[in-house]
Amino acid sequence: MGAVNCKPCRKKKKALQGGSILDRVISQASNQDQCLLYRLANYKKGGELIDAYNQGGFIEVEKLIREQFGQLMYREGKGQIINRSEYLRWKFRDHEQVTLPIEASLSRFDPLGKWTDHDACWQMQFRGSLGETLLHVLIICDTKIHTKLARTLIRCFPKLSVDVVEGEEYLGASALHLAIAYSNNELVQDLVEAGANVNQRAIGSFFLPRDQQRPKPAKHTEYEGLAYLGEYPLAWAACCANESVYNLLLDNNANPDYQDSFGNMILHMVVVCDKLDMFGYALRHPKLPASNGIVNEEGLTPLTLACKLGRAEVFKEMLELSAKEFWRYSNITCSAYTLNALDTLLPNGKTNWNSALFIILNGTKEEHLDMLDGGIIQRLLEEKWKSFARNQFLKRLLILVVHLICMSLALYLRPDDFDEPLLGWRDDPTTIARYCAEIGTLLGVLSYVIFQQGDEIRNIGLWTFLKQQLNSPPKLIFLVSNLLILACIPYRLKGDKDTEEAILLFAVPGSWFLLMFFAGAVRLTGPFVTMIYSMITGDMLTFGIIYTIVLFGFSQSFYFLYKGFPGVKGTLYHSFTSTWMALFQITLGNYDYQELGATTYPGVAKTVFAIFMVFVPILLLNMLIAMMGNTYAHVIEQSEKSG
Repeated sequence: MGAVNCKPCRKKKKALQGGSILDRVISQASNQDQCLLYRLANYKKGGELIDAYNQGGFIEVEKLIREQFGQLMYREGKGQIINRSEYLRWKFRDHEQVTLPIEASLSRFDPLGKWTDHDACWQMQFRGSLGETLLHVLIICDTKIHTKLARTLIRCFPKLSVDVVEGEEYLGASALHLAIAYSNNELVQDLVEAGANVNQRAIGSFFLPRDQQRPKPAKHTEYEGLAYLGEYPLAWAACCANESVYNLLLDNNANPDYQDSFGNMILHMVVVCDKLDMFGYALRHPKLPASNGIVNEEGLTPLTLACKLGRAEVFKEMLELSAKEFWRYSNITCSAYTLNALDTLLPNGKTNWNSALFIILNGTKEEHLDMLDGGIIQRLLEEKWKSFARNQFLKRLLILVVHLICMSLALYLRPDDFDEPLLGWRDDPTTIARYCAEIGTLLGVLSYVIFQQGDEIRNIGLWTFLKQQLNSPPKLIFLVSNLLILACIPYRLKGDKDTEEAILLFAVPGSWFLLMFFAGAVRLTGPFVTMIYSMITGDMLTFGIIYTIVLFGFSQSFYFLYKGFPGVKGTLYHSFTSTWMALFQITLGNYDYQELGATTYPGVAKTVFAIFMVFVPILLLNMLIAMMGNTYAHVIEQSEKSG
């Protein structure tokens, strides 16, 4: 190597892009970087350390490290506390003039925003473009020779084990983190013995969930991300399913209950990473078992987090591990399950909105249906249905039937004579019955809107109530219909019969639609109700978008083709808007082919008609039928799973 030329590391002219994955950073590094670190060892797996090894083996390498590397470290390898000023000198090493950033201008990933003075060994001015040290580079190269070089470096200068990456992408990642990630157990042992911090947190932007790396992070994270492993080395070991390293860290004062920035501890993280074996290992560890009831920032325990993420196998294993066994005979077991995290009711009687049951029932993944297939959740649902829901269900159905009967009588008993006033007393039985039915309808509407819906709003809050209405179309339509019925009252008092009847034309069908809600709870009709909603919101919506585009184009063609038609005023083609209805009728097979021969351009008209018939009735309608067939098969399959 010769004499070490101690010049500060310089970045390449082309800056590394933020948020790039580690492999991309490695691939961009080259021997041409103006940095001493990359001359010693680089991501191309070369450098002067390798050259020294090739010349004289590890004896030559150790001699080189001991004699010349001390000047690259603080206090000849003994380390020191580094502060913000030291970090700023490295960050702005390429700037001739530096304007110090103020606190408000810092990005949320900037290390200055959460800076605390800490131990370091390798000098900042000799670090790489990511803020890494020589030890980090050797571990990432991940070959047998580089691992031996790293172990030699630690043996010569043990204080290097405390160094972390200082750049914002990989902030906080220590050599211990990287050794765990690369499954280098021997190096992990050396680092722990050298005094590495077993509770160091890797908090750089690269280690966040994917939905938290955006400039505007998601309010509620899904915890998905290839590099989100829980910040602590112990969590990394658990997520990598490395039991030997997990035991080693526990023996050196690591704590499985420490929570990361999102409130997740070890059990949360093995759920996120779907490590079924490690969950039981951490929960039943003989030295220091992890606590099972800790909640994260979202108020989720490991059990409810498994429900949210759809980890069906982990969920079932967690239930079995948390069960209290009373007796066992052969393969028959009597066990009890704690309901604190499962049930929708807390011990104090309040609603547990983060319960496993709520999360599973509101889930949209296939795995959520698997959680309902047998086991404790299905038993819990059956017991709640028998104890609480069934009687309420039948009572509300009876009330709805009475309401619909009253509304129907009020409509059928309205006078046939349009000029006869609706207000005014007559002694005939028909008028008396109509008034009674109308009063009964109004009482039903008021009780539903004020008492039933008012109680729901008071119990769960207006915002949650509105979200529930959006998730239940029959209840939303029925609520709107009731409000429309109440809107008829002022028009009845004014004597505006036309407006009243126009409102009723929409309110009456909507009131009957609530029966779809009750039909959806019955095993016989439930799948078909779900099927209708899925087809309307999915298949019909997709078809409607394409169909509208096609109608826009062809309606203009037909409108201009019929401009010279002798009797155009008597057809639907006399205006652009009515041409839409004509094409809709053609789609359903209602058309007069003879009319096309009397247009100004009969040949063109018949050609456009043929194209329209092939494109819409034949192609689009059959595509819609095929899509509905797929939806039908999917819903039936789901109903059999949950059934």
